[in-house]
Formats: sequence, C-alpha cells, structure tokens
Amino acid sequence: MIFVALGLGGLAALLAFFAKKQGGKAYAMQLTETVNAAELARQADEIAKEIGAGSFTKAAELKGEVECASPLTAEMSGAPCVWYRSVVTRDYEESYTERDADGKTRTGTRRGSEQVSANERRAAFYVRDESGATLVEPEGASMDGERVLSRYEQNFSGPSIQVGAFRLNLGPLGGGRRTLGFKLEEWALPVGARVYVLGEARDDEGRLRVAKPGAKGLPFIISRRSEEELVKAAKGGSLALTIAAAVVALGAVAVAVLSLLGVI
Repeated sequence: MIFVALGLGGLAALLAFFAKKQGGKAYAMQLTETVNAAELARQADEIAKEIGAGSFTKAAELKGEVECASPLTAEMSGAPCVWYRSVVTRDYEESYTERDADGKTRTGTRRGSEQVSANERRAAFYVRDESGATLVEPEGASMDGERVLSRYEQNFSGPSIQVGAFRLNLGPLGGGRRTLGFKLEEWALPVGARVYVLGEARDDEGRLRVAKPGAKGLPFIISRRSEEELVKAAKGGSLALTIAAAVVALGAVAVAVLSLLGVI
C-alpha cells in the first residue's frame, strides 16, 4: 500500500504544479500593461537610438483585430484565417471475445472512437488597433480560436470523404471494426476577429514584432477571448487544481499512515 501512497503523492505534486502554472498565467496577464501599436513602436525606437537596433525586448499585451494580407484557408470550413486546427474522429463498432475470472468465455459488441486525422497551421498576422498595427509571429503560442465546423458524416461511400477542399482518404481502417461515422471538427482564428495577445515584443531581427518569449515559463497567448475572461478562467483553474492537490495529498498521507499501522 505504500506504493499507492507514493503514487497519490506524485499525483498531488503534479496537480500543484499545474495549479501554480495557471496562477502564473493569470498573474502575467494582470501584470502586463496593454500597449497600442504606436506606443510600442515609439518605445522600440527610443531604445534603438540609445543602445542600438535589436536591443528592444519587453512583455507586451495587444488587443485589436486580426489583419493578414495572405491568410490561410481552413481546410474543411474554408474560413479565411491565421490559424486553424482540423480533427477527424472515427466512431466504430467491433466484436470482442473475453474470458472472465471463472474462465468462462463471453462475446459481445462494443463501440469506440479513434482520431484518424489532425492538422494544424498558423501564419504571421497583424493586430490592428486605433493607432496602427503590430506584427505577431504565432509559432509556439497557445492558440484559442473559435469553432467554425462541427459535422457528423454517416452517409459515405467510396474510398474518401470530401468536405470543401478537404479530402479524407479512408483506406483500410482495419482491426475488425465497422465504421459507424466520422465526426469532423475545426477551430480557427478568423481574419477580422477581435483578439488578445500576450507575448514578448522585440526587434532583434530588424523588425518589431510580438513572438514567443525567450525566457522559459513566460506565457505566450493568442485568444479570441477577452483578458477578463482568460484571467477568470486561469484563476478558477488554479483554485480547482489547488483544492484537488490538497485532497489527493491528504489521501496519500492517510494511506501511508494506515499502511504503516498495518490497518491496510
């Protein structure tokens, strides 16, 4: 039983880690001041004049609309966007045979699901506010867009499914499973959407942009949700995980004590 206690202790530590991470995200959003495009460019120019170009770096928070001259096209919905994620999940039915504890054989049918396709793409874009536009390079960011497609395909025939420009080649799915249908889902950050960005502004490549922070632990967030919504969600998640960690830790202590006393 001591191994159960150790396992619970490890789980409690993991929950506490994620609670701290969520709390740190909320703190970073509250600590960082929102800056518009003109003010950010002015600050970068001042630093460049004082100590040279490529020296500017600071935490930056942007709010505005997504702008992109050459946007992506989401593969299933066709939405013009700067990020999308497409997922296809297969629902299936299969026969099974298993032996119980008494050695008796039992057969039956069960259902399950498996992901058969997933694709994600992102492109650089600008956040435009009332003063101008700031370049954002989204690689490495936690992306939070909107659902642009949710569809279930049951009536299909032939070797593939066509959805807009997207083609899913079914091929032999195997495993003795009978396909019941496919769930097609897609999320995107559309052009023109209102967006919140938290990252690091810098000009070390000869152009001012907001990108993934160089220091580990600093969040890089691009979201359709407002700052207020994100802070509330992060604080709520941190509190829930902290409570869960405390409960699991108490369980670990209880199991360890009872094990040492020989009760269990």
